[in-house]
Amino acid sequence: NFTGIGMPKIETPVSRIYAKEVEEMVRELMPEAKEVELDPLCARRGPGTKNPTYSFAVHQDYGLTAEDWPLMDNGFKSRFDEPTVKGFMAVNFWRPVAPMKGPVKKAPLAVCDPGSVKLEDCIGIHIKWDDLGYVKMLGLAHDDEQRWFYYPDMTQDEVLVFKSFQYFKSQAGRPELKTCFHTAFE
Repeated sequence: NFTGIGMPKIETPVSRIYAKEVEEMVRELMPEAKEVELDPLCARRGPGTKNPTYSFAVHQDYGLTAEDWPLMDNGFKSRFDEPTVKGFMAVNFWRPVAPMKGPVKKAPLAVCDPGSVKLEDCIGIHIKWDDLGYVKMLGLAHDDEQRWFYYPDMTQDEVLVFKSFQYFKSQAGRPELKTCFHTAFE
């Protein structure tokens, strides 16, 4: 069952409903994707959950290189090193879920256009993440040229999709930022 770290190892709406919906969206948005794996770092936030607060700090969930991937173990590394693998990405699917009633009115999610972020404004940070210990993430220094977007009044039938991580072997030795910084805001 796909349940995510820190979530019950039983069938949940995440494993029963959302995982299937996410795979369908990935196949539709990225038909060239050879393999689709659901990220076990799924997090549910909000009142009544293990993560009752929202992150009001601008961040990007991972670093810039393959070594920054928090699940980089020997099994992942051997698959990544295969000659047919060009790279990988993590895609974030953010949506309001039950038992929420009505549209999001408190702490909506904002995303930053990666094309408006200067690499020198990225700040490497380490965050303690449940069972994984400390993981590499990125913070972001403010720049007036950054372009931020949010989707007001999101409902349970809407999904915001954005890249949380992307690394291709062709960029080895020269980091590229093609992922979205994001934050909740008031």
